[in-house]
Amino acid sequence: MHNKPRLAIIRAFALLIALAVAIGAQTAWSQSAQSNGKKYRATKAIVLDSTTHQVRLPNDSELQAMVDQITSLTNRSTEGLQAKTLPDGTKQINLQGRFNEVVIARANPDGTMETRCVESMEEAAEFLGLEVVQ
Repeated sequence: MHNKPRLAIIRAFALLIALAVAIGAQTAWSQSAQSNGKKYRATKAIVLDSTTHQVRLPNDSELQAMVDQITSLTNRSTEGLQAKTLPDGTKQINLQGRFNEVVIARANPDGTMETRCVESMEEAAEFLGLEVVQ
């Protein structure tokens, strides 16, 4: 994997985290998000609030933004992908932004950040303390 796409993904996620922190506590606190038919609920305080400087649960919009971004980047579906044969016989497929590994971060109560590289929404949910709501 080239470093430029990975760096772009890291930057995009860093921007997502910054956006989530900037949104603050403006939204209602039901802490649920939906993706691919699964509904997630936050169970851990992972967002560093920019106003209070305290770690808190993500609000609805922050949680939905995280779930949407991670789900999109870790999409492993081959649906709609087309193979193209190059002049030398090599097959080439444009992955359309799918099959990525994503570096995600969560805030700790002491103000430090913990990171992990994940390749699925399930891995991300485990790390971020999200659980599937039945």
